[in-house]
Parts: sequence; C-alpha cells; structure tokens
Amino acid sequence: MAELDDLVGQVEDPELRRALESAARTLKRQQRFGLVFERHIPEVGILPRFPIQPGDFVRQRTSPDIDVVYRVVSIDGKAAVIKTSDGGDGIECSLDDLLLIKRFGEPIYPTLRPLEVVTRGGDKPHHAVINGENYHALQLLLYLYEAQVDCIYIDPPYNTGARDWKYNNRFVDNNDAWRHSKWLAMMEKRLRLAKRLLKPDGVLIVMIDEHELHHLGMLLETLFPENLHYAVSIVINARGSTGNRNFGSIDEYALFVVPNLGHDVVQPREAFIPDFHPSREAQALEEVLLGKVARAFPDLLEEVRAAGISVDEDETAAWQDLLSSDIPLWNEEKDEEEEEDDGAEEAAAVYWRGAVRTGQGTSFRSQRPRQFYPLFIDPAKPERIEVGEPLLDRDENGNLTPPSWDPVNGLTPIWPVDEEGAERVWCYEPNRMRDEIAKGNIRVGRFNPKRNTYAVNVRRVRRTVQRFRERTIWWEKSYDAGSNGTNILKRLLGESGLFPFPKSVYAVRDVLATVVGPRPDALILDFFAGSGTTLHSTCLLNAIDNGRRRCILVTNNEVDEKTEAELAEIGHFQGDPEFEAMGLFERVAAPRVKAVVTGRRPDGSSVPGKHKWAGGRPFAEGFEENVEFYKLDYLDPDEVDLGLQFGAILPLLWLAAGGVGERPESSGDVPMLIPAGAPFAVLFEEGKAREFAEKLAKRPDITHVFIVTDSPEAFAEMRALAGPGRHVSMLYRDYLRNFVINTRSRL
Repeated sequence: MAELDDLVGQVEDPELRRALESAARTLKRQQRFGLVFERHIPEVGILPRFPIQPGDFVRQRTSPDIDVVYRVVSIDGKAAVIKTSDGGDGIECSLDDLLLIKRFGEPIYPTLRPLEVVTRGGDKPHHAVINGENYHALQLLLYLYEAQVDCIYIDPPYNTGARDWKYNNRFVDNNDAWRHSKWLAMMEKRLRLAKRLLKPDGVLIVMIDEHELHHLGMLLETLFPENLHYAVSIVINARGSTGNRNFGSIDEYALFVVPNLGHDVVQPREAFIPDFHPSREAQALEEVLLGKVARAFPDLLEEVRAAGISVDEDETAAWQDLLSSDIPLWNEEKDEEEEEDDGAEEAAAVYWRGAVRTGQGTSFRSQRPRQFYPLFIDPAKPERIEVGEPLLDRDENGNLTPPSWDPVNGLTPIWPVDEEGAERVWCYEPNRMRDEIAKGNIRVGRFNPKRNTYAVNVRRVRRTVQRFRERTIWWEKSYDAGSNGTNILKRLLGESGLFPFPKSVYAVRDVLATVVGPRPDALILDFFAGSGTTLHSTCLLNAIDNGRRRCILVTNNEVDEKTEAELAEIGHFQGDPEFEAMGLFERVAAPRVKAVVTGRRPDGSSVPGKHKWAGGRPFAEGFEENVEFYKLDYLDPDEVDLGLQFGAILPLLWLAAGGVGERPESSGDVPMLIPAGAPFAVLFEEGKAREFAEKLAKRPDITHVFIVTDSPEAFAEMRALAGPGRHVSMLYRDYLRNFVINTRSRL
C-alpha cells in the first residue's frame, strides 16, 4: 500500500490523482484472510570494500544521523562531493568516510574472502563461518548450493521490542509503529531465498518465542503452502522468566517446516542420540504419578464419585488400566535382580501395562471379535499361560455367545471383561499372544475382586533406539539455556556477557538430530548464526557416528548499542579496526567456533570442564573438524566478466565442490586447474579441452567442473567432454547470472 501511495502521489493530473486516492482508500478498507503486512519498507545493506562511483548512494561513516542518505555527485582522487535528495548544497568529504548503500533487490556480486582456517579433521569437508549480511550471503549460497541443503536451522531476532535487532542500521523497539511489518518483511526476503536452498526432502526449522510466533507461523504457511507445519515447545527455563506480566515464560518454539513426501522425514531423538530417553519431567502423568496413586489408593475413583465429581468413560478406563498392572512402572526404581533380568536393556526403558484394550474407539468385542478369547492359567503356577480360540459363536438371535468362566482341564479362564462387565479385547490376536507369552512379555498379575478374575499385563519397551514418532513438547534438563547456553559460552570464551541468551547446545543438537541424524553427510545452514551454537551442535552430532556433516554459519559483525555509543565517543566507527574487533563475528562467533574445535580459549588456555554427554567429553579435547572463516566481499561484475577476479572466485568453486582438501590458490593464469586434493577442476583455455578431458578421466573423484568461455556453443561441446555424473558450470556466465536474477522482481 505504501508503494501505491507513492505512485499515486506522482500523478500530476489533480482529478485523476483524487480519483486514484479514493480508489486506494476503498482498497485499503478491504480485508483478506491471511497475513497482511507492509512489504514496501525498503531494506538496504552496506557494501564495504567496494569502489564508490558518482551516482551511488552513500552515508557518512562517522555521522551520528544514520538515516541521512547522500548521492555521490563527483569524485576527485580521495575526495568526494555528496548531496542529500532534497537538493541542498554539496558536502565535500573523504571517500574513506563514506559507506556504499545498496537497496536489497539491486544486483550485487558477492564472494568470500578467506580469513583463517582451523584444520583438525583430516580429509573431512570444511565447515564455513561467514561474516556478512545474510541476505547477500543467501544469494551467494544459491550459486553454490541451490536445492542441496538438508536442514536450515535459524534463530532469528525475536522482535521483543527491547532493541534486540536492527533494521537499516537502526535498533527497533516498541516505539516503532512498523515494528512487526519490518520484521516480517525482513524475514520474508530471506525465507524466499532459503526455500530454494532446501533439498526436496530438506527441512526448515525456525526458533521463535511468543512475540512473533503467530505472525511467523502464517508467513511460513504462505511461503511453504505445500509443506507440513509443526510447532515443538522446548522448555529452556523451567524456573520461568521474570520479565513478563501475567505469565512466566518457560519455553520457546521450534517451528518445523517439513516436506510432505508421504512418509516420515523427522525421526525421534532417541533414534540417534546415545543413551537418550525422555526425562522424568517429560513423562506422561498417567505413567508416573497417577500410577503410584492408583496402586496406593485403589478405591480413590469411587471416593471421587461419592464426592459428587463426575468421571467419564475415558477417565474410568484409564484408571482401570493403571490398576490392572502390579509391575512397577518403567521409571520407578527396580532392584538389582530385576535389572539383571532385563539384560542389556535400560531398566528405565521397560514398563508393564494391562493387556486389555481400554480405549473407546476399537477396544470392544463387537469391533475386534478375533481378539476376544480366553487365556487359561493355573493360579498355583501363574507363569504357565495358554491361549484359547476366539469366541465367534452366536446364538439363534445372532448375538455373540457369552464367555464361560468355568475351568477347563483344571485351568482357570481369564477373559478381557472390564469392571462394568463390558466385553473388551486383548491387545493381540491369538497367534501374536502366543509369541509374546513365549518371549516372556505376558505376565499374570493380582486377582482383581471387582472383575472376579486376574490382571494380565503386557511388557512394553520405551524405545531408547527409536520411538515411532517424536513428541511436540520437549522438557529436558540439558535444554536449560542458562547452564548449557550462557555458561558454556562463558566457559569457551573465558568471559561473560558477550552474547545475550545463547541456546543450549544440547537443545540445538537434538533439534538437528531429528532431521540429519540419519544423514551423516548432511549440509546444514544457519544464516542467523549468533554465537555459533549450531556448528558446535554439528560437531557433537559428528562425534556420535564419525559423520561428515557440514555446517555453514552466516552472521554479521554487529556491535551492540551500548558498545557502539562508547566507541563513537572515542572516535571509532564502522570499518575501523577498533570498532570491528568488538563485533559479533570477531568477538563471539569466530572465537567460540575455534574454541569448540581446538579446545583452546582465545587467550590460549585450555577450555575447562566437560560436556554433559558421551561420558563427559572434555571441552579441551576439541573435535576432529575443519573450519574456514570468511568475510563476505563484493566484486565488480565487469572485472569478473573479463576474468580479472578468478582468484577472488576460487574459494567459491572449492566450497561448491564440498570444501574438501586444502583450498588451492590461483590467479587463473594457467591453461587448467586440477587441484590434487580437491574434487573440482577448471578449464581456462578452450584449446586444451581434449587434454583436460583426458586428465579428468584419471580423476573419478572430481564432482564439479568449471569451464571458462564466452561461447554457449563451445561450452556445450566441452561439457560433453567432462563426462557423465559431474556438475559442469560455465564461467563466468553462471556466476553473474545468479545475481542478476535475484533482483527486485524476485522479492
């Protein structure tokens, strides 16, 4: 609507303008179902280290008024003349004091400038940690990994109104009337690009709290209408926050956007995380507390009814189910003898429950006649259990024959009849019941005088390897953001207060495990990387199965508001080394990742303590991983097209091929480049195509081939020479085209 108002305001004819204004007002009054927000709020980015030309938009680096945008009028050596849009007098200033501004949607040509590398993982692929604007980084990643990412996990700013994020270099708070629209516009731009990065079976996971939960949910429904959407509540602070009115928040939400493939894509945490089973806090009450109450006070339900409190059929059935078991529930303590009987299984994973079905949907004899049959026992030898045949006979009126309670061959029959006399069914058909008895999974319990028969219990195993499906409420002590987020970050960096509210590394690990646990070569992306918890979590996953999962982190080098003001007072601004050293990438994310992998703090000392996992793996042990750190940089497209920037593009080619081996360096002044340890190759001279093909034939490990040519016909010819099964790309056309198509029309 703001864009429409702008266009109407440009109409010179007064009558036509008034008519259009009236039509626009009518349009504004109309409402539609779904998410409505103001999309025409321009977002801009600052491009450092990029040549400034006359006509460019800039702002002054040292100016406190960051909202004032200038256009460059002229440049003379190191000086420039700039003017504001209102046509005021020109201002002469140093080029070094100007920052180039680009609106999102204008073509830009980013690359990655290597900063540092940590190598401890042998031939494992390299993780990438990128310092830069994430919108531009996503455009670059589309060139490298379109439709190749297994899992995107992001923890964006929560837009709490507490000045916790910036829009166009200004912190957003509750006083901003467009706060929600700005946040949604910011998220929509990035999620549209992120969607194209996901594999067909790739999953997007977004962490959020109550401030934008519902807005984000509708945005995701709009952008991913064909996907399945889930909200998992994760308790991160069991004590509850103290800053809210009315309620003390204890949880955050992981919104899962899952492709609808006709089968489960998300797996339970137990399927991958060793020794994992839901904590006592997460267990269903009827399996824990109520089970104990039922056995201590078996007549409690009658007392409740006597007090005039109504109890429905489902509640009655649940109570009877609890009473029918005389074996300890799965989480109750067992003596040493019982634990030995369980063999290698976790004692806590075993529980027993009544073998009679008690639900209202399919638990009656009329619904499952083949599961209504007698079990025969000798009360003196309850371990002996025989299975009778289903009672399918009917009388002359067509009614099912009632069961007989008379002994047969000295054995007492047990029928699945509840306390009200309703004919229920056993949990298994006869043949399956015989198999379970033979395995020792069926036991006879106490005599139940109300049913005038014996309880029969079936042995269940709470799966520590894999449950059928994950649950939507997670409550684990290890997910506490204080002890396993803030405290771990302090342990790694040796300082506190450097980053607000980092996630528990174990919570992020387990969220990722539901998607990439069975994918040991998965590619994981986090473009709101914050302190780098996602890469730490990926290291934990790889340590479980010696996996080769790769993680790409993108974060900016934003300086918090208080520190920014303090730096300005002493004359340090964006771009100054003193300013940049206090940013999120330089001060938190990069040092944290290095400490995680090497086991060494920024001051060189060993990281103290141990992980609360895997037998207490010491932090000082680090991980066998490789990581490369980058700064997002920008290139002149004309220089790229002329082949003058191959050295700057080379890291991209290496990453596109998997980031394996030592990253080579070259200016492109050779006929071809076929690095010994990396699975990619580049042909520069078309006349060497045959020789190039012969060398490729000796390197079956090469997956990516790049051919430098201006001729589509020549490219098609040489592409065939590269051989089947390889990704072949045309330089520099494909690189340049990637960023041209990501213009305003794609937003």
